[in-house]
Amino acid sequence: MRKAIILMAVGMLAGCAGDVTVRTQPYTLQAEKSLARVTVNDLRASGAAASKRETFGVPMGNIRFDPPEAQMVKGLLESELTKLLTEQGVQTPRVYTCDMVEFGVTTNATPLYWDVVGRVQLTLKSGSGERSLLGTHTERTYVWPGEDLIRKVVEESLSQIAAELKTAVPGS
Repeated sequence: MRKAIILMAVGMLAGCAGDVTVRTQPYTLQAEKSLARVTVNDLRASGAAASKRETFGVPMGNIRFDPPEAQMVKGLLESELTKLLTEQGVQTPRVYTCDMVEFGVTTNATPLYWDVVGRVQLTLKSGSGERSLLGTHTERTYVWPGEDLIRKVVEESLSQIAAELKTAVPGS
């Protein structure tokens, strides 16, 4: 009986396995003119999936984003920095470099639930100023973590980055 239950559970989970593409809304500027120009350097380890769904350490598929992570970060930073610079009365564009140290979503499983964990770590540089930014968010689910939940985790993590930007902008 116990073996039958385990086989059924594995079969159900195998049906959930596969890659998923999470579509997010691109960040766009509300202003006509961008005051922030951001170059994003992806410093994550190449060749390894930064975002993946796992169950008890067994890979169940990679998570991809549309638009890609670097494009999301660039859009977010340019939009938020332009807002901040406009509020400060800046009229000439500023140039920033962003090192994307980490951007990923993982699913940590227990026998009862999954924790969907998002983590974004950036280093924003301008001139001689440098600012570390971190956004994390976790959602718990009792069903297979799908696109909507993963999107929510990423958006909340990026919202924390946007909130941190308001406390200190390098080079402003």
